[in-house]
Amino acid sequence: MKFWLPLFLCLAHLSFLVMAARQHPFGTYATETDFYHYYAPDAERLAAGQFPANPFQGPGYPAFIALLAKLTGNSQNLFAVGKWLSVFCAVACGWLVYRLFAQVFSQWVGLAAQALAIVSGEFLPFSISATTDVFFLLLCLATLVVLTNDRWHVLTRSLLAGALTGAAYVTRYNGLFLLASGLCGIVLLDLFVLAWRERLRYGVIFLGMFLLAASPWMIANARQHGSPFFNTNYLNIATEFFPELVKGEVNQDATRALAERFHSFGEVLRYDPARLLKKYPANLWESLRNIVKEGLLNRWLAWLALIGAVLVWFDRRARVALMLEIAAIVYLLLMALNHWETRYYFFVMVLCAGLAAYAVMRLVEWIERYGTGSGSDSVHSDARDSEAPGRYRSLYRIGVPLVLLGVLWIAAFRQGNKQLREFLSNHPLEVPATISYLQSTGQCGAGKRIVTRKPHVPYLCRGEWVFFPQVDSIEALRAWLQQNPVDYLLISQRELKERKKLRPLGDPAKAPAWLKPVWSNAEPLAVLYQPNAP
Repeated sequence: MKFWLPLFLCLAHLSFLVMAARQHPFGTYATETDFYHYYAPDAERLAAGQFPANPFQGPGYPAFIALLAKLTGNSQNLFAVGKWLSVFCAVACGWLVYRLFAQVFSQWVGLAAQALAIVSGEFLPFSISATTDVFFLLLCLATLVVLTNDRWHVLTRSLLAGALTGAAYVTRYNGLFLLASGLCGIVLLDLFVLAWRERLRYGVIFLGMFLLAASPWMIANARQHGSPFFNTNYLNIATEFFPELVKGEVNQDATRALAERFHSFGEVLRYDPARLLKKYPANLWESLRNIVKEGLLNRWLAWLALIGAVLVWFDRRARVALMLEIAAIVYLLLMALNHWETRYYFFVMVLCAGLAAYAVMRLVEWIERYGTGSGSDSVHSDARDSEAPGRYRSLYRIGVPLVLLGVLWIAAFRQGNKQLREFLSNHPLEVPATISYLQSTGQCGAGKRIVTRKPHVPYLCRGEWVFFPQVDSIEALRAWLQQNPVDYLLISQRELKERKKLRPLGDPAKAPAWLKPVWSNAEPLAVLYQPNAP
């Protein structure tokens, strides 16, 4: 029965996500911007044998998108591939959460953790989003499930976990936390219960398999950029630690501006090392606070997770549970270098869900053992009376945690479902409207240069995206257009939100003589201009 319950939950989860995903026909302006900017174009580049252009992440996710598109014959709609990949990865994550905590604690803890994790915070909207978040979480969970599966031979666990860690790193560079926590578990915590020489041996095997899995990308990266570890995440660090340079922004305007100032991690570290050292502990503390207050998971779950993190020290399998805590600590230490986004902490959310479920089970056991008062003085001559305490204890053992976890699940689901509804209501409808006009004039597929704040329209129309220039006046925009010839300029609420001095362009009747409005839409606002020749 316990085996079928998580499968039933996976089926219910899949059904719910399929219904939600059908209401998500194209990407939003939030994190799915990266899909049209980097992931889909890089998938096409990789399929054509070209080097990927994303400098912030490895090619793991777009490579998998390209593979799935080829296998499914859906190369013309990569967004659909990415969206449905997230759906199935989310369901698989639920199963892996169950397996992880069933292996570490018990099947009931695993089932409760699965139920809580799949509805917590923003996990539901990201479960239907074409982003790397759920795919990366799947790789992280699969690595930990393999490492903690004591039914498999230690060589199999070391090899497979190393390969999965390499895949996670190639997907997101912060996947390195798995390498650190895995080596710590194998060598220092004696996860495999071996002598020191054997621990070191399997630690080397784990590390070697990681390097083997990641080496194709490391070699290609070194040939292209001169270093196997090249990436531009130092720009994200700079936006977080030196916000005055970019007016406190952490978006593309910020990273594009800082790319002109910083060109390596070393330059960022040398810019103001004293401030880096001073602000890092504050960032770490803020991340810990945000876990409770920023919608990652229900507040009560967060506090229960803290209790569970303490209780594992008294568990007979503390070695295994401690590795999970170390993985969370390493992850938090690494992510404190970046700004907070809820989606960055899905891995922590999953571990909190498992620890909270464990805490509930342990607390109920403790109350039953020390607080019910049943014991030697409950002996009765009547057989039915003697059986009653046993029945009551069974009902208590099952009913109380079920009620507690049920209340927590309802609270988590209400919060998660609210996030999902808000996500589905935020589709930028000016995108299909603009594309419809361009298709009607035969401009889609013609490689037109289109200036917008977001890449959706240029990518979907097979044009060239030109990022909206960082200008602070209409005259500055005119000067920029004279130096940078383009075919179209798209103005919508998204452009006007970031370029407030250009608000007159939201009304085509007020357009200057050097901008020709060729199409407009009132609700939602969208105006397509053609710059006149200077």
